[in-house]
Amino acid sequence: MNHLRLIIAALDLEGDSEAVLVRALQLARAHAARLVLLHAIEADALDHAAAASGCDEDGLREMLERQAREAIGGLLDGAAELDSAEVLVRFGPAHAAITAAAEELDASLVLLGPGARARALRGRVIGSTVDRVARTIDTTLLVVRVRPELPYRRVVAAVDFSARSDAAVRAVRAVAPDAALRLVHAVQVPDTFQQAMLRAGASHADIESFRDRLATKARDDLATVAAGIPGTGRVTTRVLKNEPGAALVRLSKGRRVDLLAMGADGRGAVRQALLGSVTRRLLAEAGCDVLVAVR
Repeated sequence: MNHLRLIIAALDLEGDSEAVLVRALQLARAHAARLVLLHAIEADALDHAAAASGCDEDGLREMLERQAREAIGGLLDGAAELDSAEVLVRFGPAHAAITAAAEELDASLVLLGPGARARALRGRVIGSTVDRVARTIDTTLLVVRVRPELPYRRVVAAVDFSARSDAAVRAVRAVAPDAALRLVHAVQVPDTFQQAMLRAGASHADIESFRDRLATKARDDLATVAAGIPGTGRVTTRVLKNEPGAALVRLSKGRRVDLLAMGADGRGAVRQALLGSVTRRLLAEAGCDVLVAVR
């Protein structure tokens, strides 16, 4: 099983930073992991401060970095773990700073919040920092959508029997090895395939029978996957009969899910060009924290 050695918590110092920091501290404590708190100062903030202060660029950068460090220290004033956490302030676009730091430090896990822009757009994620990081990062990504109260106890991994879902299972087991894990697979008969079956003379009952056969096979395949998963947490399985995105979002909004994990769609240029629709929908609409595994 993979272990968490170094955790990066990306803090925007806005509304969701405290939730990200609380979860990062909890995970670092549970895994005895090195914790790095990262804040990126973007160009517009630098320009605004320059106009207001009249400082030269070097002096301005020193002032903004000092303010960021003070703000991070004030988020959870008195938390003992903050004394050992490292603070890293970078200048430039947030998504670029996060991906670069993850690569340079060989991070095991990167945490960030959904972001102010996503909240303002009622959950839409396109063009946000989360979207850009998910496209480019080669480290497991944890999007903290809910303020933590307890360690993860009930986690779900979306399984499509591909290498990416294998990565999701490994990643969620590494993050929450003692949590109860449920493997879910969504069985869907695409509309185009249903129409082709109907044109070929199949009835609606035939289509439903076909869906049932797919579900039976999925249950057997999930049981095989479950049998090979290490860790102390109980493993159960569930087949969902619906379009994957809608089914997983609905599941994530239930009271029995703390964390939902899935694998990223593709790698490198493929993932940069197109973040999968199911991944994007979960990042934007999930009712719980979302873990995106890329390796």
